[in-house]
Amino acid sequence: MDDGSVPVLAHTRSLRKKVFRYLWRFLLVACFGISAVGLIAPYVNAAPFGGRIHRALEASLGRRVSFEEVRFTLFSGPGFSLTNVVIDEDPRYGFEPFAFVPTLQARVRVGALLRGRLAFYSLRLDGPSLNVVKREDGGWNVVDLVSRLTAPRRLPVDLFPAFAVSDARLDFKLGSRKTVLYVTNADLSVYPERSEKLYIQFSGSPARTDRAGNGFGHIRGSANWYLRPRSQQANQLEMDVRLDPSNLSELTTLFQGHDLGIHGTLSSHARIQGPARALRLVGDLRLADVRRWDLFPAAGEEWKIGYQGTVDLAKSSFVLETVSSNARSAAAVALQVRVNQFSSHPSWSMVASLSNAPAAELLPVGRRMGIPIPNELKLSGAVDGVVGYAKDAGFSGGVELKQAAIELPNLPVLRAQSVVAQISPEGIKFEPAQIETASTGSILLGGEYATDGHAVAVTLRPAGFPVTALRNTISAWFGAPAALDLLRNGTVSGEVDFSHRDGADPVWSGRFNFSDAELQPPGIAQPLTAARGQVRFDPGSLDVDNFSASLGSMVLAGSYHASASPKSVERLSLEAGAVDLRDIESALEPTLRAQGFLARLGVARRVIPTWLEGRHLQADLSIRQFAISGAALGSLKTRLLWAGPRIEIPALQVKLADGILHASGTLSVAARAPHYRFSALVSGYHWRGGLLTAEGTFETSGTGPDVLENFRAEGTFSGHDVSPAAADLFDRVSGAFQFSFEGDWPNLRISRLEASQGDDAWTGNAASQSDGKLVIDLESEGRQRRVISGLDSQNNPASSALIGSSVSP
Repeated sequence: MDDGSVPVLAHTRSLRKKVFRYLWRFLLVACFGISAVGLIAPYVNAAPFGGRIHRALEASLGRRVSFEEVRFTLFSGPGFSLTNVVIDEDPRYGFEPFAFVPTLQARVRVGALLRGRLAFYSLRLDGPSLNVVKREDGGWNVVDLVSRLTAPRRLPVDLFPAFAVSDARLDFKLGSRKTVLYVTNADLSVYPERSEKLYIQFSGSPARTDRAGNGFGHIRGSANWYLRPRSQQANQLEMDVRLDPSNLSELTTLFQGHDLGIHGTLSSHARIQGPARALRLVGDLRLADVRRWDLFPAAGEEWKIGYQGTVDLAKSSFVLETVSSNARSAAAVALQVRVNQFSSHPSWSMVASLSNAPAAELLPVGRRMGIPIPNELKLSGAVDGVVGYAKDAGFSGGVELKQAAIELPNLPVLRAQSVVAQISPEGIKFEPAQIETASTGSILLGGEYATDGHAVAVTLRPAGFPVTALRNTISAWFGAPAALDLLRNGTVSGEVDFSHRDGADPVWSGRFNFSDAELQPPGIAQPLTAARGQVRFDPGSLDVDNFSASLGSMVLAGSYHASASPKSVERLSLEAGAVDLRDIESALEPTLRAQGFLARLGVARRVIPTWLEGRHLQADLSIRQFAISGAALGSLKTRLLWAGPRIEIPALQVKLADGILHASGTLSVAARAPHYRFSALVSGYHWRGGLLTAEGTFETSGTGPDVLENFRAEGTFSGHDVSPAAADLFDRVSGAFQFSFEGDWPNLRISRLEASQGDDAWTGNAASQSDGKLVIDLESEGRQRRVISGLDSQNNPASSALIGSSVSP
C-alpha cells in the first residue's frame, strides 16, 4: 500500500462524520420545528381559510355545511378542526340534518394542496348525533356519503379512515320516519379502497328511544362492504361481529320493548357474508346463569350453542337456527329464531323443536324459570314436541314426555307412559296422565300453570289408591290437604284439586270416597277403625256423608259438617246400635278427664288443651239400645251443644221399656273430672203394677264408679194403682224424694208421702235399707202402717238390672 493513501482515508472519514453531524442537526431542528408547529397549530385561528374550507367540505360531502370556528391541526394529519358543525342532509334522504357534530377533524389532501386546491380525504366526527337513513329503494345515506371520499391512487388502503365517528349516537330512519332503535357510544371507521370496497370497523350499544338506559349490550366487529360486487351472487358484505357478555333481560327488552323476566348472561360471535339480500350467517352463542328474575343465579352452568342462518338487509330480517355439535346425529333441541323489520319495528319469534331430548337435562331450566320443582326430584324420560314464542302472541306449542319416571327420596317411583302438555300464552296445561306406582290402585294426574300470577292448578283422580301413598306423594310437592290428613291407612277414590297463586295461600278442594281407613279425631282415646264414607271439601267447608266406623265395640254411622268461618259451629250427626255408658266414657276419656299427672291428683288445676278450648260443636246422637253398666234402658236420642269445656244438652230422651225419660242439663269438663247437672222427667214408668211420674234434678261428677258414688237426685213423684206389696194396693201416691248411693248401695228417702186406698188417706215417709228393701211407714187418723217393698220393679227388667248392677261388689 502507498503511504500517501493514509491521509486520504483519514480525510474521508472526517468528512463523513461532518455530513452525519449536519444531517442529525437538521433532523432534530426539523422535528422540533414540526412539533412546535403542531403544538401551536390548534391555537391558530384559521378563519381566513373559512370560505375555502366551507366550499371544500360541501363539495366533498355533497351537502350544505355550517360551523362556528375553525383551527389548524397537524399531529392528527394536516387539516382543520371545526366546532359545532351542522351537516345538512341530501334532499334525496330527507330534510332533517344528517349530523350535529361538536368537533369535526378534516384532513386535507397534501397533493391537491401543493397544486393550490383544497380537498379532503378524511373526516372524523367526535361525539356527533347522526341520522342514518335508508330510502325505499334500499339506498343508504352513509354509503352514498362515504363513496364520495375516494382513497389515494397509490395506496390500496388509506393510512387514515375516510370517514370516522367516535362516541356517537346513531339514529335510524326509514324514509322520513325515525325508528325506536338507535346506537349509543358508537365508534365507526370507514376505510375506502381503490377496488370500491369499504373496510369498516365498528362498536356500540344498541338502545331504544322508549326505554331509559345507556344501551342494551355491546357489539363490536369489522366488515368488508363491496359497493360494486362482481356479480349478484358474489359477496357484498363480509362481516365478523361479536356480542360481548350482556344481560339477557336487556337484550329481550331491546327486541320486545320490555323485560320478559328472564335474566342471565349472553355472548356471541358470528361471521356474515354473501349478497345483501341473502347473507349467510354462522356463529356460536353462549348462555350462562339463565333464570327467572326473582331467583338467585347458579354459577358454573353455561351452554354453548352453534347456529347458522340468513340475513336480508333489504327487508331488515334474519333467520337463525341452531346446529348440532355432532354432525352425525340431529340435535335433541333445535332452535329457530326469526326477526322481521329489525331496523324499524322489530318483531321476533322463536321455535324450539325437541326430539328425544333427555328430560333430566330440562329440570335445571324449569327450576331457573321458577317452576316449583323439589331439589331432590329426579326425572327420566324423553321429550318430543315443538314450543314457539312470538313477540305479539307469546308462547304456544305442545310437548310429550315419554316413559317418564319421577323419583323422590323415601317415596315410591311414579311412572307414566306418556305425559302431554299444551302450551299457550296463558300458561301450560297438562293433560290427565295415568300414573303408575308400586301401590295398588291407579291415579290420574293433570294440571295447569298460568303465567298470570304464576298460578298452579293440579287435579288428582285416585281410584282405590292407598291413603298413605297418596298423602306422602302430594305432601312432597304441595303439602297434603287437611281432609286427607284425617285418614290413616285405607284407600281413596275420587278427585283432589290443588291451586296456588303467588302471594296467596294454597287452596284445596275435592270429593272422594274412602274405605277401610282409620280416623283419630282429637279428644278420642282410640281411633275409629273400618271407616268408610264420602268427603267433600273446599276452602270454606268440609262435609263427611254416608259415614260409618267402629269405635271399640260401638258401631257408628252418620255425617259431619264444618265451616271455615271463625264463628261457625261444627255439626255432627251420629247413629249407633248398642252402646253402654262405660264405652262412651272409655272413648271420651281424654276429654272427660285431665291428662296431667298433678291435675288428676287434684294438686293442680286442669289445663284445657287447644283442641278442647276451640271446640264448637252441635251434635245429634241416636242410640238404638242404650245401657248403663250392662243394664239396657232403651233407645236414646239427644242433642248437645259443645262449646269449649262446657257441653249443654237441651234435650235428651230415653224410651224405657215402660215409660219415657226426658232430661236437659250441662256437662262441664273444665275440672279434673267431669261434672253433670240435669233436670229430668220420667213419665209412664211401670212400678209394682202401677204407673209413676217423677220430676226433679240430679247431679254427679267423675267417671266409672265415681258417677254412682257422687250421684245425688231430688224431686217429686206421683202415681196410681201402685202395689208395693202383695196385700197393699194404693189408688194414688205422691211425695218428694232424695236419692243417692252410699257404699255402692242405693239410698232412697221419701218425704211428704201421700197415698190413698179407697176412702182412706195415708201420709208418711219411706227409706231404703242396705238389703235393698224399701220400708214405707204410713199413718192415717191415728192408725199406723208399715209396708215393705223392693226397690226394683217386678215388671221392669231394666230397672231390676240397673239396681242390681249398682249394688253388686
